[in-house]
Amino acid sequence: MSTKIKTDPAAPENPGVKFYLGLGIFIVSFFMLPTGLILKSYAPTHHWKLLIMTIFWLSAPLMKIFSIAIMGKSSYLYIQYRIRHFYHHVAKIHEVSQTRYNIGLVMFIVPFVPNYILAYAPHLFPNAYMIRSFIHFFFDVVFISSLFVLGGDFWDKLRALFSYTAKARFEEDEEHQ
Repeated sequence: MSTKIKTDPAAPENPGVKFYLGLGIFIVSFFMLPTGLILKSYAPTHHWKLLIMTIFWLSAPLMKIFSIAIMGKSSYLYIQYRIRHFYHHVAKIHEVSQTRYNIGLVMFIVPFVPNYILAYAPHLFPNAYMIRSFIHFFFDVVFISSLFVLGGDFWDKLRALFSYTAKARFEEDEEHQ
């Protein structure tokens, strides 16, 4: 006898096999084009190369559409709930400590350094394209991670940066009024 314990009554049930089958097809579809590129190198003639690339190039979006059709609305609602649950319980933290905020600011600012070095002193970087690409990818990941480390209040501050009517209010201003 198995009992399912649901912690959130609004949580939709996992759609089961349809969800995992559709998700598997969706993930495999991302490997279709690279697989076609690899197989193309083994083709003997130009016509075979064209045929292989056409099949693998067209199959990827068709597999994505097919996977979405397999999953259905119940899987869509399940994915939507899981993303919102993650955002509200993990990513949307409003109160962060001073240490975490300072670490997040360093992580936010440091990724700009390699771009300035590359623009004004490119001789300090190695000439290898792969090494430069890895450096840029690494600092992009650090930059995106910093937005989560800084917490929800920083997201509001960042959003206010792009709003003309937004005003900065400091805690000292509130105490004097």
